[in-house]
Amino acid sequence: MRIGRMRLHAAEGLHPAWLQEIVRQAGQDTSRSVRRAPAPPGFPGEVMIKRYRLRPNHGMFRRLQPGRSALEGRGYLAFRERGLATPALLAWGESRHFLLFEFGIVVTQYVDAPSVAQAYAQTGDDALLADTARELARIHRAGLTHGDAFVRNFLATRPRPVALDIASWSRFCRASQLKDLTRFGASVFKLTNDTEKIRGMLVCYAQDAPALPASIDRLIARAEAYAQTTKRP
Repeated sequence: MRIGRMRLHAAEGLHPAWLQEIVRQAGQDTSRSVRRAPAPPGFPGEVMIKRYRLRPNHGMFRRLQPGRSALEGRGYLAFRERGLATPALLAWGESRHFLLFEFGIVVTQYVDAPSVAQAYAQTGDDALLADTARELARIHRAGLTHGDAFVRNFLATRPRPVALDIASWSRFCRASQLKDLTRFGASVFKLTNDTEKIRGMLVCYAQDAPALPASIDRLIARAEAYAQTTKRP
């Protein structure tokens, strides 16, 4: 479907007028990257609308490539095809002018849950981190990787955490597995400041996952080093 300069992929049953309004607002409101809105007619609850904007460092070559909205939309589809837990995807697309990226949107069902990072900061419940480690293992067993596997990018839902913000997803390989485990371990360390918590979470992961890409001690060292370069868990 095309709305103006945007090529939009939408779930069956979404009303065109609602989609047109979402695209119009995204084109005009450059101040917010994520907002909640009422769900369209025929859909329950609320939706989350993420707007990917054109950044000053996006040169012409970068603007010709698929934007993060396209990558994230494809990621949600790939995760769902493999039975992985994500928010339901309603719509995604990019606005382009002469093939150059202008802005993109991703619309998902709103899930009423804090991130694992937020929930852990309030409760200190190690089970939240262990469940996230097992969910990351499930993603890897399915042949995919998250790409930004910080615990803030999982929702603290039960019985399984829900992955989101997956624009950096990829097919599973040793390098992408190592990237996921480094970021996951770093976020655990940022939350707990405890090396043994990283070890415990990697052990949880290893019980349900493909073979580790390096020894646990080496993964811990990588995670602690990476934690020094990031501000948030």
